[in-house]
Amino acid sequence: MEKYAYLILGMMLLVPWVIIFIKNPFKPGMLKVSFVGGIAGLLAEYWYFRDYWRPPTLLGEGVYSPEDFIVGFALFGIPGYAHLVLTRREIDFEKQDKLRNKNFIILFLLGLASLMVFNIWIGLNSGIVSVLTFILLSLAIWVQRPDLIHVSLKTAFFMLFLIGFFYFLLFNLFFPDFWLKYGLLEGTLLETKWKNIPVSELFWYFSWGMLAGTFRPYRNGTYFKPLPK
Repeated sequence: MEKYAYLILGMMLLVPWVIIFIKNPFKPGMLKVSFVGGIAGLLAEYWYFRDYWRPPTLLGEGVYSPEDFIVGFALFGIPGYAHLVLTRREIDFEKQDKLRNKNFIILFLLGLASLMVFNIWIGLNSGIVSVLTFILLSLAIWVQRPDLIHVSLKTAFFMLFLIGFFYFLLFNLFFPDFWLKYGLLEGTLLETKWKNIPVSELFWYFSWGMLAGTFRPYRNGTYFKPLPK
């Protein structure tokens, strides 16, 4: 049954994805962002298989799988559009910056370079590198767009709550030995667990929420205003 744990996680994450998709008015954009996330989910395992985990999947243990695409798909769409559902704000069409494609690409390349340098060359665990990279890129966006701090933090706490609930169910009620068998964290700085959930996972989702919540408005130069009472 453990080979279905990762798939079940993906199915769980698709529930809030569908809810956000139904409620937000930018459905084509959310689909595009989520599809990019699915590809990114596959590519990211290049780093995580090395030193973080090797999960069982429908295709085998520690191999690229459809589950990677499903989880990546959900993890780009949910935090990328959750603020449209979580906050009482709407897009301010009277205030618009120019597209920041160049800045966005630079931040993406910096994030990729940090994984290559600190994980591949220096040997820091990919979990640590990911969290620090997400936080630093978030701070870089905050400096340029301080109005997005509230979006970033609300999305981060939403992701933390979401994954905390899903992980508690999965790894306490159904698959309590999952991380002992398939995680690569025992004996490292990341082995600490809370309620049988690796604390590193909680930090990962929180920091990813911080960053992903700002992607779309930062790149598009979008601002928000409170909904009319």
